[in-house]
Amino acid sequence: MKRLWTAGLTAQRTALLFAFCAAGSGCEKESPADPPAAATTAPPALTPPATAKPPAAPKTPPGPAVPVRSPRRTGPVFQLPTGNDALFKNDPAAFYMFVDRHSPGGKVSQVWQGGSYGYVRNPRTTANGEVFTKFHEGIDIAPVERDGTGEPLDAVNAIADGTVVFCSPNAASNYGNYLVIEHPCGEDCGSFYSLYAHLRRIDSTAGTAVKRGASVALMGHTGVGIDRRRSHVHLELCLLLSERFNDFHARHYKLGNPNGNWHGHNLIGLDVAAFLKAARAHPGLTPADFLKSVAPYYKVRVPNKTGQELEIARRYPFLRRPGAPAASWEISYNTAGVPLAIAPDGEPCAVPAVVWVKPSSGYHSWNTRNHLGGSGATATLAPEGSRYQQLVSGDF
Repeated sequence: MKRLWTAGLTAQRTALLFAFCAAGSGCEKESPADPPAAATTAPPALTPPATAKPPAAPKTPPGPAVPVRSPRRTGPVFQLPTGNDALFKNDPAAFYMFVDRHSPGGKVSQVWQGGSYGYVRNPRTTANGEVFTKFHEGIDIAPVERDGTGEPLDAVNAIADGTVVFCSPNAASNYGNYLVIEHPCGEDCGSFYSLYAHLRRIDSTAGTAVKRGASVALMGHTGVGIDRRRSHVHLELCLLLSERFNDFHARHYKLGNPNGNWHGHNLIGLDVAAFLKAARAHPGLTPADFLKSVAPYYKVRVPNKTGQELEIARRYPFLRRPGAPAASWEISYNTAGVPLAIAPDGEPCAVPAVVWVKPSSGYHSWNTRNHLGGSGATATLAPEGSRYQQLVSGDF
């Protein structure tokens, strides 16, 4: 749904798409699958060699581990935003809205996987297998009720107690009509933000306090690339990267930003489906608790030019590791680019640089939304990754 362009886009086209799409990652329609890559240009193997004795398959589907919480922690209770609860019934085909997947031969298939979170869109066929090159930062929840014309009738509800901070009746963007709700999760956790997109109608206003389960909108199909057939609500649960996003946007892009801090590029979404499952099993689990269980994929050293704390660390204290501010900061990220930890680093640096990456048998660009280049145990920041480090670190 949002925030990934292919490396071949020109700077001018990237700037136009960034300002036009609040979501920032292209339209809902998938691009046609790439043709098979030539053997002479094949990427490294996508999977490591099999071991002599592979581990036994788990008895239950794998998923993020749920951290053990202190009994004193009582975070807000989270729930699904609509009456579609098929996520909790292990029926993903009924829960996720499908995307149309185009094969090289022109065949179109409908795949529910494209409505889930992660690297689930725009498959690319290589000599060693299939990779998905487009990241979907939220989940697309299908309607459970439609009228005689096919319009969805599902109410969209707040997933937790909070305050509406933004409403955008801007159907020309990728998000279409969308709203954002702030959910305070405690002093050590900070506030997380739920985003609801493609709305037919918004029934709330900025500044309104809402309770969990309160109706705030009506599901629709507004936004680029969506038709009535694929009506759904796109849900994200995000960290806010910067309170100065307008300054960052003005530095890098010429077009205006009517969405202020609530532009899609300033909201980085965690795996909301996995979180909601964990929160259902452990009421009061906070997004911060959930992120503490997520493994990093890479770490970047950024200069500490001011000698002060990073803005994002002040907003999200759970990210901060012990130690006084030093010459630089080491920021850990998962494959989605979600910050997981911020630690002081005594090693000075002039510009951001990758200091560690999880070894991969494929290209790191496939696993990092084109933020990294390289493969194996070596990685460098790609241009998109360098811009992202500016936004996270506030160095702009």
